[in-house]
Amino acid sequence: MTKTHFLRWSLIFALAISSCSIQIRQAPLETPTSQPDALLPTPIATNSALGGDDQQNTNATPDLPKTPIPVTWTNLHLTGKLVYAMGTVENNNYIIRIQVLDLVTGEASVVYTVPINGWIYYVSVSPDSKHLIMSYSPPPGENPGVVQALYIMPLDGSKPPGLMFMPRIREDQYMQAEWSPDGKYIYYTHVNYQIPDDPNRIYPLFEIFRMEYLGGQEESIAEGAYFPRFSSDSSHLVYVSVDPLSIKNRLTIADPDGMNAQDVVLSGAYVPDVKDAPLFSPDGQSILFSGAIPVQSYQPNWFEKLVGIRVANANGGIPSDWWSVPVSGGEVTRITNIQSSSLYASVSPDKKYIASFSAGGIFVMKPEGSELTLLVPNLDGFSGTVNWIP
Repeated sequence: MTKTHFLRWSLIFALAISSCSIQIRQAPLETPTSQPDALLPTPIATNSALGGDDQQNTNATPDLPKTPIPVTWTNLHLTGKLVYAMGTVENNNYIIRIQVLDLVTGEASVVYTVPINGWIYYVSVSPDSKHLIMSYSPPPGENPGVVQALYIMPLDGSKPPGLMFMPRIREDQYMQAEWSPDGKYIYYTHVNYQIPDDPNRIYPLFEIFRMEYLGGQEESIAEGAYFPRFSSDSSHLVYVSVDPLSIKNRLTIADPDGMNAQDVVLSGAYVPDVKDAPLFSPDGQSILFSGAIPVQSYQPNWFEKLVGIRVANANGGIPSDWWSVPVSGGEVTRITNIQSSSLYASVSPDKKYIASFSAGGIFVMKPEGSELTLLVPNLDGFSGTVNWIP
Protein backbone atom coordinates (compact mmCIF):
# COMPACT_ATOMS: atom_id res chain seq x y z
CA MET A 1 0.00 0.00 0.00
CA THR A 2 2.80 2.43 0.87
CA LYS A 3 4.49 1.79 -2.46
CA THR A 4 1.22 2.37 -4.33
CA HIS A 5 0.65 5.71 -2.57
CA PHE A 6 4.21 6.80 -3.25
CA LEU A 7 4.01 6.01 -6.97
CA ARG A 8 0.69 7.86 -7.26
CA TRP A 9 2.11 11.01 -5.66
CA SER A 10 5.26 10.78 -7.77
CA LEU A 11 3.37 10.67 -11.07
CA ILE A 12 0.85 13.38 -10.18
CA PHE A 13 3.36 15.74 -8.61
CA ALA A 14 5.85 15.34 -11.43
CA LEU A 15 3.15 16.34 -13.94
CA ALA A 16 1.70 19.20 -11.94
CA ILE A 17 4.84 20.84 -10.59
CA SER A 18 8.20 19.48 -11.67
CA SER A 19 7.66 20.12 -15.36
CA CYS A 20 7.42 23.85 -14.72
CA SER A 21 9.98 24.36 -11.99
CA ILE A 22 12.44 22.55 -9.83
CA GLN A 23 11.76 18.87 -9.34
CA ILE A 24 11.14 17.51 -5.86
CA ARG A 25 12.26 13.91 -5.69
CA GLN A 26 10.74 11.55 -3.17
CA ALA A 27 12.53 8.70 -1.46
CA PRO A 28 10.58 5.50 -0.60
CA LEU A 29 8.94 5.98 2.78
CA GLU A 30 8.03 3.63 5.56
CA THR A 31 4.64 3.31 7.28
CA PRO A 32 4.08 6.58 9.19
CA THR A 33 4.05 6.72 12.94
CA SER A 34 1.96 9.01 15.13
CA GLN A 35 2.80 12.72 15.10
CA PRO A 36 2.26 14.57 18.41
CA ASP A 37 0.93 18.08 17.77
CA ALA A 38 3.13 19.62 20.43
CA LEU A 39 6.35 18.12 19.11
CA LEU A 40 8.41 20.68 17.18
CA PRO A 41 11.58 20.16 15.16
CA THR A 42 14.64 20.15 17.40
CA PRO A 43 17.29 22.75 16.42
CA ILE A 44 20.70 21.18 15.91
CA ALA A 45 22.99 23.60 14.05
CA THR A 46 25.02 26.02 16.18
CA ASN A 47 27.39 28.88 15.40
CA SER A 48 30.39 26.65 16.08
CA ALA A 49 29.02 24.07 13.67
CA LEU A 50 28.93 26.74 10.97
CA GLY A 51 32.55 27.70 11.42
CA GLY A 52 32.51 29.75 14.60
CA ASP A 53 33.78 33.30 14.49
CA ASP A 54 33.41 34.85 11.03
CA GLN A 55 36.99 36.13 10.91
CA GLN A 56 38.41 32.73 11.87
CA ASN A 57 36.13 31.09 9.33
CA THR A 58 37.39 33.39 6.57
CA ASN A 59 41.01 32.62 7.38
CA ALA A 60 40.25 28.89 7.27
CA THR A 61 38.86 28.96 3.73
CA PRO A 62 40.19 25.88 1.91
CA ASP A 63 41.71 25.83 -1.53
CA LEU A 64 38.55 24.93 -3.43
CA PRO A 65 38.73 22.96 -6.71
CA LYS A 66 38.31 25.39 -9.60
CA THR A 67 37.34 24.99 -13.25
CA PRO A 68 37.50 27.79 -15.84
CA ILE A 69 34.37 28.46 -17.90
CA PRO A 70 34.74 30.51 -21.10
CA VAL A 71 33.36 34.00 -20.47
CA THR A 72 31.08 34.32 -23.48
CA TRP A 73 28.98 37.05 -21.81
CA THR A 74 31.63 39.81 -21.62
CA ASN A 75 29.42 42.26 -23.53
CA LEU A 76 26.83 42.14 -20.71
CA HIS A 77 29.34 43.43 -18.11
CA LEU A 78 28.00 41.09 -15.43
CA THR A 79 29.38 41.24 -11.90
CA GLY A 80 29.06 39.11 -8.79
CA LYS A 81 28.79 35.33 -8.49
CA LEU A 82 26.24 32.59 -9.11
CA VAL A 83 25.77 29.82 -6.54
CA TYR A 84 24.07 26.69 -7.83
CA ALA A 85 24.08 22.90 -7.71
CA MET A 86 24.63 20.81 -10.81
CA GLY A 87 24.82 17.13 -11.62
CA THR A 88 27.22 15.18 -13.84
CA VAL A 89 27.52 11.50 -14.68
CA GLU A 90 30.90 10.09 -13.65
CA ASN A 91 31.85 6.39 -13.66
CA ASN A 92 28.18 5.41 -13.89
CA ASN A 93 27.36 7.52 -10.82
CA TYR A 94 25.35 10.75 -10.75
CA ILE A 95 27.50 13.26 -8.88
CA ILE A 96 26.03 16.52 -7.54
CA ARG A 97 28.21 19.49 -6.65
CA ILE A 98 27.53 22.97 -5.30
CA GLN A 99 29.49 25.49 -7.34
CA VAL A 100 30.25 29.20 -7.22
CA LEU A 101 30.77 30.87 -10.61
CA ASP A 102 32.63 34.19 -10.72
CA LEU A 103 30.90 36.10 -13.52
CA VAL A 104 33.91 38.34 -14.12
CA THR A 105 36.64 35.69 -14.40
CA GLY A 106 34.57 32.66 -15.38
CA GLU A 107 36.18 30.65 -12.58
CA ALA A 108 33.85 27.98 -11.09
CA SER A 109 34.75 26.75 -7.59
CA VAL A 110 33.38 23.54 -6.10
CA VAL A 111 32.09 24.25 -2.58
CA TYR A 112 30.70 20.81 -1.79
CA THR A 113 30.43 17.41 -3.47
CA VAL A 114 27.46 15.30 -2.42
CA PRO A 115 28.20 11.68 -1.42
CA ILE A 116 27.07 9.06 -3.92
CA ASN A 117 23.33 8.32 -3.59
CA GLY A 118 22.75 11.60 -1.77
CA TRP A 119 20.72 14.38 -3.39
CA ILE A 120 20.35 18.16 -3.18
CA TYR A 121 16.99 19.66 -4.08
CA TYR A 122 17.29 23.35 -3.30
CA VAL A 123 20.11 25.72 -2.35
CA SER A 124 19.66 29.18 -0.80
CA VAL A 125 22.40 31.64 0.19
CA SER A 126 22.18 33.92 3.24
CA PRO A 127 21.86 37.71 2.66
CA ASP A 128 25.44 38.25 3.88
CA SER A 129 26.70 35.54 1.46
CA LYS A 130 28.39 33.63 4.29
CA HIS A 131 26.20 30.54 4.58
CA LEU A 132 23.94 28.39 2.48
CA ILE A 133 21.01 26.15 3.30
CA MET A 134 20.23 23.09 1.21
CA SER A 135 17.27 20.75 1.05
CA TYR A 136 19.18 17.49 1.24
CA SER A 137 18.50 13.77 1.19
CA PRO A 138 21.51 11.96 2.68
CA PRO A 139 22.71 8.62 1.30
CA PRO A 140 21.05 5.52 2.80
CA GLY A 141 22.45 4.83 6.25
CA GLU A 142 23.98 8.28 6.83
CA ASN A 143 21.05 9.52 8.92
CA PRO A 144 18.24 6.95 9.28
CA GLY A 145 15.89 9.56 10.75
CA VAL A 146 16.00 11.82 7.67
CA VAL A 147 14.40 11.44 4.25
CA GLN A 148 14.73 15.10 3.19
CA ALA A 149 15.73 17.87 5.58
CA LEU A 150 17.41 21.27 5.76
CA TYR A 151 21.20 21.36 6.16
CA ILE A 152 23.42 24.42 6.56
CA MET A 153 27.09 25.05 5.83
CA PRO A 154 29.53 27.95 5.29
CA LEU A 155 29.57 29.14 1.69
CA ASP A 156 33.37 29.03 1.67
CA GLY A 157 33.27 25.25 2.09
CA SER A 158 35.27 25.28 5.33
CA LYS A 159 32.73 23.05 7.10
CA PRO A 160 30.56 20.16 5.82
CA PRO A 161 26.76 20.52 5.90
CA GLY A 162 25.10 20.22 9.31
CA LEU A 163 21.48 19.28 10.00
CA MET A 164 19.52 22.40 11.00
CA PHE A 165 16.87 20.51 12.96
CA MET A 166 15.68 16.95 13.26
CA PRO A 167 12.35 16.21 11.51
CA ARG A 168 9.50 15.36 13.86
CA ILE A 169 9.13 11.98 12.18
CA ARG A 170 11.12 10.41 9.38
CA GLU A 171 8.38 10.92 6.79
CA ASP A 172 8.44 14.72 7.21
CA GLN A 173 10.23 16.40 4.32
CA TYR A 174 11.57 19.96 4.16
CA MET A 175 12.43 21.94 1.04
CA GLN A 176 12.47 25.38 -0.60
CA ALA A 177 14.28 27.17 2.22
CA GLU A 178 14.58 30.93 1.69
CA TRP A 179 16.15 33.58 3.92
CA SER A 180 14.33 36.77 4.82
CA PRO A 181 16.32 39.72 3.37
CA ASP A 182 17.35 40.81 6.87
CA GLY A 183 18.68 37.31 7.61
CA LYS A 184 16.52 36.98 10.71
CA TYR A 185 14.26 34.15 9.53
CA ILE A 186 14.41 31.02 7.43
CA TYR A 187 11.23 30.29 5.46
CA TYR A 188 10.67 26.76 4.17
CA THR A 189 8.08 24.32 2.87
CA HIS A 190 7.05 21.17 4.74
CA VAL A 191 5.25 18.18 3.24
CA ASN A 192 4.45 14.64 4.34
CA TYR A 193 3.41 12.43 1.44
CA GLN A 194 2.03 9.76 3.76
CA ILE A 195 -0.49 11.33 6.14
CA PRO A 196 -3.35 11.90 6.09
CA ASP A 197 -4.30 9.77 3.10
CA ASP A 198 -7.22 10.95 0.94
CA PRO A 199 -7.95 9.31 -2.45
CA ASN A 200 -9.68 12.51 -3.63
CA ARG A 201 -6.65 14.68 -3.05
CA ILE A 202 -4.43 15.55 -6.03
CA TYR A 203 -1.84 17.68 -4.25
CA PRO A 204 -0.04 16.67 -1.05
CA LEU A 205 -0.61 18.91 1.97
CA PHE A 206 2.12 21.55 1.68
CA GLU A 207 2.67 24.17 4.37
CA ILE A 208 5.06 27.12 4.64
CA PHE A 209 6.79 27.70 7.97
CA ARG A 210 9.39 30.10 9.24
CA MET A 211 11.96 29.73 11.99
CA GLU A 212 14.13 32.38 13.57
CA TYR A 213 17.79 31.95 12.64
CA LEU A 214 19.34 30.15 14.48
CA GLY A 215 17.26 27.84 16.66
CA GLY A 216 13.93 29.63 16.92
CA GLN A 217 10.52 28.04 17.22
CA GLU A 218 8.68 26.87 14.12
CA GLU A 219 5.83 29.19 13.06
CA SER A 220 3.19 28.38 10.44
CA ILE A 221 2.88 31.02 7.70
CA ALA A 222 0.52 29.50 5.12
CA GLU A 223 -1.26 26.16 4.74
CA GLY A 224 -1.69 24.58 1.32
CA ALA A 225 1.26 26.60 0.01
CA TYR A 226 4.85 26.32 -1.17
CA PHE A 227 7.65 28.28 -2.95
CA PRO A 228 7.99 31.29 -0.58
CA ARG A 229 9.96 34.28 -1.97
CA PHE A 230 10.50 37.79 -0.60
CA SER A 231 10.28 41.24 -2.11
CA SER A 232 13.60 43.09 -2.02
CA ASP A 233 12.31 45.56 0.58
CA SER A 234 11.15 42.70 2.89
CA SER A 235 7.60 44.05 2.99
CA HIS A 236 5.86 41.18 1.20
CA LEU A 237 6.01 37.47 0.61
CA VAL A 238 4.83 35.74 -2.56
CA TYR A 239 4.08 32.03 -2.72
CA VAL A 240 2.03 29.44 -4.57
CA SER A 241 -1.30 28.41 -3.01
CA VAL A 242 -2.73 25.04 -3.96
CA ASP A 243 -6.14 23.44 -3.86
CA PRO A 244 -5.42 19.83 -2.84
CA LEU A 245 -8.44 18.64 -4.85
CA SER A 246 -7.52 20.44 -8.11
CA ILE A 247 -4.48 20.57 -10.38
CA LYS A 248 -4.76 24.37 -10.57
CA ASN A 249 -2.83 26.65 -8.23
CA ARG A 250 -2.67 30.38 -7.45
CA LEU A 251 -0.19 33.13 -6.72
CA THR A 252 -0.62 34.73 -3.30
CA ILE A 253 0.96 37.80 -1.71
CA ALA A 254 1.07 38.21 2.08
CA ASP A 255 2.84 40.04 4.87
CA PRO A 256 6.05 38.38 6.14
CA ASP A 257 4.11 36.84 9.05
CA GLY A 258 1.51 35.38 6.67
CA MET A 259 -1.20 37.93 7.48
CA ASN A 260 -3.27 39.87 4.91
CA ALA A 261 -2.90 37.16 2.30
CA GLN A 262 -4.46 38.04 -1.07
CA ASP A 263 -4.55 36.04 -4.28
CA VAL A 264 -3.15 37.68 -7.40
CA VAL A 265 -5.94 37.46 -9.98
CA LEU A 266 -4.60 36.54 -13.42
CA SER A 267 -6.39 37.28 -16.69
CA GLY A 268 -5.71 37.20 -20.41
CA ALA A 269 -6.18 35.03 -23.47
CA TYR A 270 -4.10 32.27 -21.85
CA VAL A 271 -3.41 31.74 -18.15
CA PRO A 272 -1.27 28.73 -17.17
CA ASP A 273 -3.11 26.31 -14.87
CA VAL A 274 0.10 25.50 -12.99
CA LYS A 275 2.20 28.40 -11.72
CA ASP A 276 5.53 27.86 -9.97
CA ALA A 277 8.77 29.45 -8.77
CA PRO A 278 7.38 33.01 -8.31
CA LEU A 279 9.58 35.99 -7.53
CA PHE A 280 9.18 39.74 -7.43
CA SER A 281 10.58 41.75 -10.33
CA PRO A 282 13.53 44.02 -9.46
CA ASP A 283 11.29 47.10 -9.32
CA GLY A 284 8.73 45.28 -7.14
CA GLN A 285 5.87 46.09 -9.52
CA SER A 286 5.42 42.64 -11.05
CA ILE A 287 5.60 38.96 -10.19
CA LEU A 288 7.49 36.63 -12.47
CA PHE A 289 6.55 32.96 -12.45
CA SER A 290 7.15 29.74 -14.34
CA GLY A 291 4.16 28.46 -16.29
CA ALA A 292 3.46 25.85 -18.94
CA ILE A 293 3.10 27.22 -22.45
CA PRO A 294 -0.01 26.57 -24.58
CA VAL A 295 -0.12 23.11 -26.14
CA GLN A 296 1.33 23.24 -29.63
CA SER A 297 3.36 21.26 -32.10
CA TYR A 298 6.94 20.88 -30.95
CA GLN A 299 9.48 23.50 -32.00
CA PRO A 300 13.19 23.42 -31.06
CA ASN A 301 13.86 25.61 -28.02
CA TRP A 302 16.52 28.30 -27.81
CA PHE A 303 19.16 25.97 -26.36
CA GLU A 304 18.60 23.27 -28.99
CA LYS A 305 18.88 25.85 -31.78
CA LEU A 306 22.05 27.25 -30.22
CA VAL A 307 23.93 23.93 -30.14
CA GLY A 308 22.26 22.33 -33.15
CA ILE A 309 20.37 19.58 -31.29
CA ARG A 310 17.38 17.89 -32.92
CA VAL A 311 15.07 16.30 -30.36
CA ALA A 312 12.42 13.61 -30.73
CA ASN A 313 9.95 14.95 -28.16
CA ALA A 314 8.45 11.77 -26.68
CA ASN A 315 7.52 12.11 -23.04
CA GLY A 316 9.80 14.76 -21.59
CA GLY A 317 8.82 17.56 -19.21
CA ILE A 318 6.09 19.97 -20.22
CA PRO A 319 7.72 22.99 -21.93
CA SER A 320 7.46 26.10 -19.77
CA ASP A 321 8.40 29.76 -19.90
CA TRP A 322 8.65 32.84 -17.71
CA TRP A 323 5.51 34.91 -17.36
CA SER A 324 4.84 38.28 -15.72
CA VAL A 325 1.80 39.79 -14.00
CA PRO A 326 1.37 43.07 -12.05
CA VAL A 327 1.41 42.59 -8.27
CA SER A 328 -2.12 43.98 -8.17
CA GLY A 329 -3.25 41.34 -10.67
CA GLY A 330 -4.24 41.63 -14.31
CA GLU A 331 -3.21 40.32 -17.69
CA VAL A 332 -0.30 37.89 -17.81
CA THR A 333 2.54 38.40 -20.28
CA ARG A 334 4.85 35.68 -21.56
CA ILE A 335 8.33 37.22 -21.43
CA THR A 336 10.50 34.35 -22.74
CA ASN A 337 10.35 31.71 -25.43
CA ILE A 338 12.77 29.11 -24.09
CA GLN A 339 10.30 26.19 -23.91
CA SER A 340 12.25 24.52 -21.11
CA SER A 341 11.44 23.07 -17.69
CA SER A 342 12.76 23.25 -14.10
CA LEU A 343 12.72 27.05 -14.07
CA TYR A 344 13.92 29.02 -11.04
CA ALA A 345 15.28 32.58 -11.02
CA SER A 346 17.35 35.05 -8.97
CA VAL A 347 17.71 38.82 -9.40
CA SER A 348 21.22 40.28 -9.75
CA PRO A 349 22.45 42.51 -6.87
CA ASP A 350 22.35 45.57 -9.18
CA LYS A 351 18.80 44.58 -10.30
CA LYS A 352 19.75 44.84 -13.97
CA TYR A 353 19.52 41.14 -14.82
CA ILE A 354 17.86 37.92 -13.77
CA ALA A 355 19.61 34.55 -13.69
CA SER A 356 17.46 31.53 -14.43
CA PHE A 357 18.09 27.86 -13.82
CA SER A 358 16.49 25.59 -16.42
CA ALA A 359 16.75 22.04 -17.71
CA GLY A 360 18.69 23.45 -20.68
CA GLY A 361 21.24 25.30 -18.54
CA ILE A 362 21.67 28.51 -16.58
CA PHE A 363 21.03 31.73 -18.51
CA VAL A 364 20.63 35.44 -17.80
CA MET A 365 18.15 37.91 -19.19
CA LYS A 366 16.84 41.41 -18.66
CA PRO A 367 13.83 41.65 -16.29
CA GLU A 368 11.50 41.95 -19.28
CA GLY A 369 12.99 38.79 -20.86
CA SER A 370 15.32 40.34 -23.44
CA GLU A 371 19.06 39.67 -23.99
CA LEU A 372 18.67 35.96 -23.20
CA THR A 373 22.23 34.61 -22.82
CA LEU A 374 23.40 31.10 -21.92
CA LEU A 375 26.02 30.92 -19.15
CA VAL A 376 26.24 27.30 -17.99
CA PRO A 377 25.14 24.49 -20.35
CA ASN A 378 25.16 20.71 -19.88
CA LEU A 379 23.48 20.21 -16.51
CA ASP A 380 22.75 16.54 -17.34
CA GLY A 381 19.08 16.90 -16.54
CA PHE A 382 19.59 18.24 -13.02
CA SER A 383 16.83 20.43 -11.58
CA GLY A 384 17.96 23.00 -9.08
CA THR A 385 18.20 26.64 -8.03
CA VAL A 386 20.54 29.56 -8.63
CA ASN A 387 21.48 32.43 -6.30
CA TRP A 388 23.10 35.66 -7.53
CA ILE A 389 25.35 37.20 -4.88
CA PRO A 390 27.72 40.23 -4.96
